[in-house]
Amino acid sequence: MRQIDWSKWALPALLLLAILLRWGTFFPSVINHDETTYFLIGKGLLEGQNYLVDSYDTKPIGIFLVYALMSFLGGGSIFFLRLFTALVVGLTAYLLYRLGKKASGSTKVAWAAGISYLLLSSIFKFYGISPNTELFFNPFTIGALLLVWGEERKVYHFLLAGLLLGAGFMIKYVIAADAMAIGLFLLWQGWRKERLFKSVLQECLPLTLVFFLPLALTYGYYASIGQTEAFLFYTFDVTSRYPVEASWGDRFVFALAFLGRFFPFTLLAIFALREPLAKDRVWQGFLMLWLACVTVMTLLPGKTFGHYQIQMMPPLALLAASWFDPERGQQAWLRKIPALWSRGFLLATFLGISIGLFSYFQNKLDGPRLVAAALKERLAPGELVYTGNYHHIVYHLLGQKSLTPYVHSSLLFYEHHVNALEIDLAEEAQHILAQQPRYILLRTDHPHNVLTNSIYKRYEITDTLPDKVWLLEPQNHE
Repeated sequence: MRQIDWSKWALPALLLLAILLRWGTFFPSVINHDETTYFLIGKGLLEGQNYLVDSYDTKPIGIFLVYALMSFLGGGSIFFLRLFTALVVGLTAYLLYRLGKKASGSTKVAWAAGISYLLLSSIFKFYGISPNTELFFNPFTIGALLLVWGEERKVYHFLLAGLLLGAGFMIKYVIAADAMAIGLFLLWQGWRKERLFKSVLQECLPLTLVFFLPLALTYGYYASIGQTEAFLFYTFDVTSRYPVEASWGDRFVFALAFLGRFFPFTLLAIFALREPLAKDRVWQGFLMLWLACVTVMTLLPGKTFGHYQIQMMPPLALLAASWFDPERGQQAWLRKIPALWSRGFLLATFLGISIGLFSYFQNKLDGPRLVAAALKERLAPGELVYTGNYHHIVYHLLGQKSLTPYVHSSLLFYEHHVNALEIDLAEEAQHILAQQPRYILLRTDHPHNVLTNSIYKRYEITDTLPDKVWLLEPQNHE
């Protein structure tokens, strides 16, 4: 019987596997409130709003453009947003497949790299299941590496790589760590091969110059609409204020926790590093440099958000995959497992994760949908809702717009964000209340500040909705 050459089907296979793993996550109204912010601001862009003028956040414009595109293609459907995200994850896995094959020459390593990334990014809720910026800039990093890795490279490869990294930079600035790893490696290679000047002039310089092109074009756009000051403030001032104080002990534990959480991949990476091969010594050295750079970047903000560490998944996946190189022979007991058994175990793992995620989200209270349904029964035509510090996806479910340009609720309810963005809470409270919302939502455990004090002067709690949400109405509303 003729064997199937699965390498020809790598792209559709990895896309389908990504959908298989993540389909159970397509249905909830919200998994993480960051995704909702990208969605609502992205929809605003489609309706003619200007980011940093009509809406504000701490991220660069790229992620909102991505969500605007997905909203346009999917008609504003949450289901299709999650489907498109799964396709992005599958595409990233395919790019890792290509990169693993290019660096090692082994199809086994290539498949291991792609499948490892699918698993790493599709198991834990806040480590890839909830769509976030890292999932969308990882393919730009890997695409850039595909262009610059190897010997037969021309100047245009570095120009295109710089453009990809620059585009990723406009999704989230932390991709600078990936770019730094690539740049340092190119310089080291130039020094090692005694062609440092050529490396600087023909590789690093073109890559660096084009890297800043998307940022320069974005600046030009804001200058053309007279919003240079807003662009500079949110790009540099707000970004510099984002990190918080945290002990390096806590940051170290945060980094170790990632390696422990994905211990099977960490163990394979250790096995591969302990059995060096001349053919991939340089490759593994680069992967360690890359992993170190992005690890430092995840620690700098001082916040232990799991989605930061999605940036660490590509180098870990490639390191773990290098264990599968046919020239390695240690851990013979593991390598002697029959191929049919290992494939069966892998298939069972995929199906188990897929069914587990579907079961988890099906049995989990979808609070925002219940709250939106309760509000629909109460709202008269033209009446507005302010979602307070509750899930702002409720705006979308009700067909309304955010009553504040600070769409992400944490921006108005957490002092660190209020100070970083220099928000005048009293003025913003007046702006929200001047729109005379019929109902205001507040979590029962909300913080108290100038905004909530202003709300309580004019509104009172009249009911408790599902998901521990207080419903507030104007005083003397009857």
